[in-house]
Amino acid sequence: MKKLSKYLSFIFPLLLAFACVEEYALDALPPTEADARFTFQPTAESDNILRFTADGDFFMMNWDLGNGQTAEGKVATGTYPLAGTYTVTLTVFSAGGSISSSREVVIAETDPLLLDRPIYNMLTGGSSAVEGKTWKIDASRSGHFGVGPNPIGAAGYFPEWYQAGAFEKEGSGMYTDRYTFFLDGFGFRMETNGLVYLNINQGGNFPGAFDPGVGDLSAPYTAPDNLRWSIVESDGALPELTISNGGFIGYFAGGRTYQIVRLEENELFLRFVDQSETSRAWYVRLIPEDYVPGAEPEPEPEPEPQNPDVSFTLNDLVGDGRKVWRLKPAAGAFGVGPRPNSDEWFPSGNDISSERACLFNDLYIFNSNGQYEYDAQGDVYGEGYMGIPDACQPESSLAGTVGAAWASGTHAFSFTPGTPTDLPKITVTGTGAFIVLPKAYNGGEYTSGPPRENESVTYNVIGYDEASEELTISIRVSSEAIYWTFVLVPVND
Repeated sequence: MKKLSKYLSFIFPLLLAFACVEEYALDALPPTEADARFTFQPTAESDNILRFTADGDFFMMNWDLGNGQTAEGKVATGTYPLAGTYTVTLTVFSAGGSISSSREVVIAETDPLLLDRPIYNMLTGGSSAVEGKTWKIDASRSGHFGVGPNPIGAAGYFPEWYQAGAFEKEGSGMYTDRYTFFLDGFGFRMETNGLVYLNINQGGNFPGAFDPGVGDLSAPYTAPDNLRWSIVESDGALPELTISNGGFIGYFAGGRTYQIVRLEENELFLRFVDQSETSRAWYVRLIPEDYVPGAEPEPEPEPEPQNPDVSFTLNDLVGDGRKVWRLKPAAGAFGVGPRPNSDEWFPSGNDISSERACLFNDLYIFNSNGQYEYDAQGDVYGEGYMGIPDACQPESSLAGTVGAAWASGTHAFSFTPGTPTDLPKITVTGTGAFIVLPKAYNGGEYTSGPPRENESVTYNVIGYDEASEELTISIRVSSEAIYWTFVLVPVND
């Protein structure tokens, strides 16, 4: 009887929970138009920047702000630089369905200050550019199109998984399309010249889609007229550029909102999330239609660096004939950023020596006979490019994978002393030779194994403290100024 009582006391709350779920599913009513009502008022910044607040509170609330902007949540902010009447629509969703409510917003006067903004002027050419500013894909530049992780990976806002070579997508339609931005009315014109380029998962949305022979799909498409653009700038986030329905830029992956990674007079670098596979993000780089890369005057060469503070010798590296090094277990000892000795992209000042203990126990051994040894101490920090999951795991996991050459092994090394204008350098050579990070090599990162045979990888010595014997090395992996930096300390046998 006691057992039965305990069983009933366990099962009754579960039955009650299921009953509640079923009751919610059966009795949930669709929202009414009153549920989608909202109010709005101008902000302190400008009468043309309005704050909208929904009356109700639902698990999903979508806004169409009538100016090309969209938003989600109970509260939204819309910017209306131009005088006019705008229709704002709020759509709310409940378990029983959805409903929308709309209101007209009248902007009495144009606010010139909201129009004269550097980001607008750079994108459109400003108020003097009556014909707008037309952009095209920078086809001649390597990396004009690519893909990387979402959320961003260690390399930051960069297509670290794949970068297209110059003119690699010729014939897809990507290079013949043009995109014109107008400041007047925030107009956008998309000229497809017959074809557009799209993700293979979007083929069903484009009649006549076909394989262009360069990967993914191409399709005949004519963009609608009267397209618009909008930009939302939020604190602590990249600006977001949105194109109204029917328009897109460069490559269609299901969405029309783009993060502006970089916007300059002659460059527009965009990032956008793949809507069919949200764990990845695509990148496109554009230049003005009439801009010819390399035609501008060559910049003055930077003066040769002076390095009086980096005094590091071969004896410092090999000691009495054999010296063992490992990562310093502290913040700043392992990271990536836009300059040497920076970890602002990852791990942003955090100490990850406990989280990645299998990385911080690795040994890097230099011998006076030119032999370099890597000893993983029985475990490694895996990543997808190595053919194993992202995590600390036994080194034996590498056996039989594309990353097998990155396991413990013996290679060769050479040392180049520093001069008043050149940093000291350490070069390791061999199939799978590396210091600290297997994927990093000079000018790139592996996106998949195996490593190239008998490759040499060179690291700059950017700092050395003779008292603590703390050694700081750095490697540049991209022309886009992406640097990995590692701080090593000797191991006392």
